[in-house]
Amino acid sequence: MKKREKTDYIVQHVDIAFDILLLLAKKAPLKLKEIEEKLNVSSNQIEKIIEILIERGYVDFNKRKKVYYLGIKNFEIGHSYLSHTEIRDIAKPYLQKLSETVNENIYLAIRSGFEIVYIDAYEVNRTVVVKSRVGRLLPMYASASGKVHLADMEPEELEEFFKEVKFVPYTENTITDKEKLIKQLQEVKKNGFAIDDEEWEKEVRCLSVPVRNYTGRVIAAVTLSFPAYRISFDKLLTEIKDLFIDTANQLSEKLGYSKELFLE
Repeated sequence: MKKREKTDYIVQHVDIAFDILLLLAKKAPLKLKEIEEKLNVSSNQIEKIIEILIERGYVDFNKRKKVYYLGIKNFEIGHSYLSHTEIRDIAKPYLQKLSETVNENIYLAIRSGFEIVYIDAYEVNRTVVVKSRVGRLLPMYASASGKVHLADMEPEELEEFFKEVKFVPYTENTITDKEKLIKQLQEVKKNGFAIDDEEWEKEVRCLSVPVRNYTGRVIAAVTLSFPAYRISFDKLLTEIKDLFIDTANQLSEKLGYSKELFLE
């Protein structure tokens, strides 16, 4: 009987540990009190479990702000999983072809909660290039790939995004106004591409196009990232944009998407 009770106790704590990680994946950073309230678990239990997660690298703690967020260990596991998933393998030749055509860095980005993570890339060897973004988390509202995902959100989820996310002006071009961003997302949905005009990093521009699965939902974004001086807006919008849209459509078709099925 005692052995069974101990097993139940361990299982319960493992369950809580996963709940903590999933919560932080969606809503980090969070204070201890916020985690307690959202999971409805006592602070005593939470503290012991979080201590182990911190020790193992699954959770990080900012002592100054007293907030918790996901640790790098999660990326290691996620990266290992993603290395075996279909989309990276299928997308790789498309990324390479685009990169060789425009001679710039090309990335594959997916959504992680209300952020974007770059899971693969084909990067060029040039004197001046954009620093690699693979494995980095970027804000959705300040990145072209993020805007592609935001434009595909249902209205209810988009409202949740605006309630949860705090807008930070990373550069003087960062869009921090809700109505202005909504208007831009409508254009992204209509035109099939998004642009980051030095909104995340100064002197860096990005063009991003959506990749869809068989349900028609955006599951990834193919993104061109380049020093702003190297490609003019005119060339970006008259030559390069259509190439990226066509390539993303081909990749989407490989993943089972059929445009005809979703024509309104």
